[in-house]
Amino acid sequence: MSKNKKCLLVTFDYTQKGKSATSFAAGVLLSECRQHKDYGKKFTAEHLSIDMNKNKALNLSAGEIVNIINGQHKLEEIDGLALGCYVWNTELIEPLITQLKDKGFEGNIILGGYQVHESSCEALYPSGDIYLPSYAEASLPEAFMQDKLICKLILDNKFEFASRHSPYLNGSIELDEYQPMVHWETQRGCYYACSFCAHRDVAGNKVHDFSMETIKKELDLFKEKNVQRINVLDPIFRKGRRSYEILEYAIGIGLEAELVFQVRFEDINERLLALFSKLNTHLEFGLQTAIKSESIVINRRNNIEKISSAISMLQDKRVSFEVSLIYGLPTQTLESFFESVDFLKRRGVSEVKAFPLMLLEGTKLAADKELFGIKEGHIDGSGIPHVIESDSFTKDEWKAMRALAMKLTNLEDSACLS
Repeated sequence: MSKNKKCLLVTFDYTQKGKSATSFAAGVLLSECRQHKDYGKKFTAEHLSIDMNKNKALNLSAGEIVNIINGQHKLEEIDGLALGCYVWNTELIEPLITQLKDKGFEGNIILGGYQVHESSCEALYPSGDIYLPSYAEASLPEAFMQDKLICKLILDNKFEFASRHSPYLNGSIELDEYQPMVHWETQRGCYYACSFCAHRDVAGNKVHDFSMETIKKELDLFKEKNVQRINVLDPIFRKGRRSYEILEYAIGIGLEAELVFQVRFEDINERLLALFSKLNTHLEFGLQTAIKSESIVINRRNNIEKISSAISMLQDKRVSFEVSLIYGLPTQTLESFFESVDFLKRRGVSEVKAFPLMLLEGTKLAADKELFGIKEGHIDGSGIPHVIESDSFTKDEWKAMRALAMKLTNLEDSACLS
C-alpha cells in the first residue's frame, strides 16, 4: 500500500482588505485536491500564504521564507511542495528551492502559476521537479501523488470545468457574515488574444463555462452571507444568453452586493444595460488605448465608434463604470497617450485610470519585445519589472506618461528608476 503523501501549497499573495483569508486561486486548487477520490488515502494538502503586503517592507530573503515554511510545516515531513510562481516573486524561486533543500526538504518541488509555461519553464526554473503549465485543478493532485522523481515532469491539466467543485460551497474558502469582498468566476479563459495578456488558456485558447447550477448556488450563498462586494474575475463578461441568465438570477434573488464586472465596450447593448441597471453594478472597461494603430499592434482592435456610443448609453442609464488605459505600449508616444486620455475626458468619462505595461511570461508581446526596442526597469518596491522605454518613447517621455497616470488617480509618483 502506497504512503499517504503529506503535501503543501505555498502561495505569495498581495492580499486586499476585506478578502477571505484564503486567496481565491489557492481556494480553487485546495477545493479540487480535497474533493479528489484519493484525498486522504494517497495524499493530503495544506496551504500556506506568504502575505506580500505584510512582508514587502521586510524584503524577505529566500532563507527567511524557508524559515516561515519550516516553522509551520516541518520540511523533512513534506513529500510534495508546490510553489506559486508569479511575476512578483519569480526571482525568488530558484534561491528558495536551493534553501529548501539545504534545510532538509527531500520531496518533489512542484511549480505552477502564470510564470510557468511549457516552452520556458525548465529554463526559467531549472531546479523544479514537476511543472504545471496552464490551469492546475487536475494536475496539482496528480503532482502531489507522484513518488520522488529522477527525471523532470510536465503535467497537463485535463479537467472538466463544468463539473468543478465550488471552493465557497464546500468550505475551502470560508465566508464571514457581511464578508466585505469575494472573488468569483463564472468561466475560465478569454475569447480574445491581446498580445500583453496572460488570461487566456495558452494551451488550448478555449473558454470553459462553469455549471449554471453551481453559479446559482454560489449566488444564493453570497446573498445568504450578505457579501458586500463580488469581484467577477471573468476576463470579459460578454453579452449573450448565459450572461443574461446569470444577471436575471441575481436580480430574482434580490442580490444586494456590489457586482464588479470586466466588460468590453463592443458588448454593451440595451438588454445588458437594462439588467446591469437593476443590480448594484460597477463596470470596468480595459480600453488600453484609443489610438487605432496601437490597438492593432497589441491585437486589441478597438472600434472607436462603438466605444463612443457605448459610453453615451452608460451615461444615459447612469451605470457606474471606469475605464483603464496602459502606458508604455509598443509604437505609443507621449502625445498619443495624452490623446487616449483626452478621448475619454472629452466624452465625460469621470473615472479614468492608467497602468504601466509589464511583460508577462508566455505572452506574444514578451516574445516580440526586441521588435519594438522595449526596455524594462524597476519602478517601485514591488520587484516587478515594467516597460520604461522603447523605440517610440524615451525614458523621460515615459516618466511624463507616468506623471499623468498618477494625476488621473490622485497618486503621488513614487517611481524610483535607476
